[in-house]
Amino acid sequence: MEENTVKKIEVAEVEELLLNHSDDIIVQVAPAVRVALGEMFSLKVGTNVEKKMISALRKLGFKHVFDTDFGADITIDEEASEFLSRVKNNSPYFPMFSSCCIGWVNSFFIQGNDLINHISTTKSPLGCFGSLAKKYYAKKYNKKIEDIIVLSIVPCILKKNESKMPYNKTDDIFDVDYTWTTKDLGQLLIERNIDLPSLDDSDFDNPLGSSSGGGKIFGRIGGVLESLIRAIYYYEEGKVFDKRVEFTTSSILPDIKEVKLNINNRDYLFANCSIIGARKLIEMTRNHTCPYHFIEVMACAGGCIMGAGQPSFKDTGLQLNEVKEARMSALNFSDDESTIKCSPLNDDLNKLYDYLNMKPFDQKAENYLHRDYIKYGKH
Repeated sequence: MEENTVKKIEVAEVEELLLNHSDDIIVQVAPAVRVALGEMFSLKVGTNVEKKMISALRKLGFKHVFDTDFGADITIDEEASEFLSRVKNNSPYFPMFSSCCIGWVNSFFIQGNDLINHISTTKSPLGCFGSLAKKYYAKKYNKKIEDIIVLSIVPCILKKNESKMPYNKTDDIFDVDYTWTTKDLGQLLIERNIDLPSLDDSDFDNPLGSSSGGGKIFGRIGGVLESLIRAIYYYEEGKVFDKRVEFTTSSILPDIKEVKLNINNRDYLFANCSIIGARKLIEMTRNHTCPYHFIEVMACAGGCIMGAGQPSFKDTGLQLNEVKEARMSALNFSDDESTIKCSPLNDDLNKLYDYLNMKPFDQKAENYLHRDYIKYGKH
């Protein structure tokens, strides 16, 4: 009951703002949303409704519709730069754990609070996008940053809490102001009699709407890590890692999937897992026996595509694994179709960094795009 109340309040508040402040509202949509929203309109499981979803958001009154995949490219550029900084400075804080999944981050601070320096400081794609979008709009359109409103549409109920965490601010202003789930959006469209499948196609706005293939796979398990590997490889080798990363099952636990790669004459061991595997790896990190350099952790089996804010797989008539595979395949297909494979090659992202006079993981980027966990008591 409480969850439904929160959802209705956030939806109602944004609807009210659209009446008089639509020019100030920026909406961003997470990658997992587009491959599940269609299920609420009886479309085949795994149908990518990205372009019709954009049209639907415009019918609701949103004038500025952007892609969180762009935010994923920001996150990866920052996280790869953060990782390589640790490597080149011989940091003792390996493995480095991912920080995109709020369910995992919350769990980490319960299980591994003494290992605070091992978790990436990079904000999630929502936070990275929100922070830079506000800076960009304020500078370009001569607005006050505090007047710009960012709405995120996400597959995860916990993202509602993430946006209110004190470490997800830039200069004391929250990066994201409101959060809807996929189900929130779908239900509103149904209530407004907006028939998603019958809409014409539309495109995201630019320059904050483009993304690499790496940004597109963020919504599925292993996608963050694969995107990170592509960025590291490009920065170190100066060329594109042009094949799908093949993970094998770790001997530590079946839940842990790993891959060993040699990049620029250095051997790396990467892993992805759920919170089950992460518990073991936290213990090994504490005992200095963890073999990995970077670990992606996702709270939901399959990643964000199976988040609690998504339509239930039970409504599809298919088994859990069938739904997971269909949604995952849809994101992989988008990646396969993309002509840009890694975040450092996203020209719009590079232009935004230049426009804001910053570089990945420099002092300004640390202020805008990274979290200070210690300042807010996460230590």
